[in-house]
Amino acid sequence: MQNRRNDYVSTALVISAGESPAAFDIVRTLGLAGIRTAVASSQRDDIAFFSKDCGEKIFLPPFQLSNEEEIVRRLETFASRQKEPPVLYYTSDPELAFLWRYRERLGMCYKFLLPSDQLLEYMFNKVSFCEFARAYRLPIPETAVVKSADDLNVLALLLEYPCIVKPAFTFDWKWDTEEQRVKFGPYKKALRRISSKEQLLDFCHALPQRTTGYLVQSYIEGGDENILSFHGYFDEQSRCLGCFIGRKIRTYPPHTGGSAYIRTIYHPTLAQLSIEYLERVQFKGIVKIDFKWDQRKEEFKIMEINPRYNLWEVLGALAGVNLLYIAYQHQRGREITPQVFYKNDVRLLYFKQDARAFFEGYRATGEWTLRTYFQSLRRKKYYRVFDRKDVRPFFMSLLAFLKRNIGRLLGRSGHKQPAPWEPRVVTSQQHAVHSVPSFEDVVHS
Repeated sequence: MQNRRNDYVSTALVISAGESPAAFDIVRTLGLAGIRTAVASSQRDDIAFFSKDCGEKIFLPPFQLSNEEEIVRRLETFASRQKEPPVLYYTSDPELAFLWRYRERLGMCYKFLLPSDQLLEYMFNKVSFCEFARAYRLPIPETAVVKSADDLNVLALLLEYPCIVKPAFTFDWKWDTEEQRVKFGPYKKALRRISSKEQLLDFCHALPQRTTGYLVQSYIEGGDENILSFHGYFDEQSRCLGCFIGRKIRTYPPHTGGSAYIRTIYHPTLAQLSIEYLERVQFKGIVKIDFKWDQRKEEFKIMEINPRYNLWEVLGALAGVNLLYIAYQHQRGREITPQVFYKNDVRLLYFKQDARAFFEGYRATGEWTLRTYFQSLRRKKYYRVFDRKDVRPFFMSLLAFLKRNIGRLLGRSGHKQPAPWEPRVVTSQQHAVHSVPSFEDVVHS
């Protein structure tokens, strides 16, 4: 089950459900500080396993509720072989939710720092986060909560358009039917600009019924260059130990998707505002706040707060603020001098997603022409997956990409399989019942 190196003792471990380069992001970022990281992943060919900075491989079963006891057991077994509790890193919402559920048990053999249970509940649930933001005077777009058809019919008449619809929980939009899958597509593509009452009613009436409700929020106009993000690490007293500001150049899908091409910028005012907001709510641990400039209100609005690690930490480390290393040192009890100085306009490209964003979106809207797109790529930059000092993960990623796409061309695979933790789509022709887990199932079971 494991590839153990007897001469290696781990002081850091990243857990991953796979399906993205996220574990490699963490391994690479810690590697810049000279730290070798063990990797525990559900994906057998996770590219992080092939990094020169991966010290040990731990294979995990899929991140499903039925497998969690086994996952915890394997993590406890690994920690028991180390001379001291390793610092624990996590890559996305499924891993964060898992760590939250087992924070007391894993806290006995690992070091990590999470926000309070109450804060985590607010940040997982967009409906609760809306109420939380109002209570703590955090600037968010105008938002209404919809829990019934009557709510929607009234709101549709009163609302100022354009708007955007968001689920209370991301997993609420795991589609029940094939018709929904075709109409909405993947979660990120379902987040879209809605410009009229008719579009809003058509969109919402087709959504799966969830007791948690959903949000209808003012859509802030403007391109992806209007999206800035604050990244920081805060100690137990909500003191900022390091931070930087980034700007999105392109996302996939455009305007609502994940970061595809990003850069650092200086924005001391936004950095100070972000620190004040996080001190106000007594935040601790790693954090990312996405802002978008609202031209009408002439202020930055908070789009979301994410209490987890992400690819931006690679960019920050390349620019001079390594938040993962700050977390590593702090959680091991080292004294930290706050780091807030970094290089401006350092760029990071996720080429596969960026090319998709251009050819499937930006080219059609005219925001980027072929000329301006290639001009932007000529700027000095780093790559998310390709690292000239650590090339094996890139070649393994390329090999997997070629195998998937050659298979599609040969007709062997029509659709991407769901990730192990995702509910599967049940078509209307099937008799099985699709069940979406409740919030209590996901967080506290």
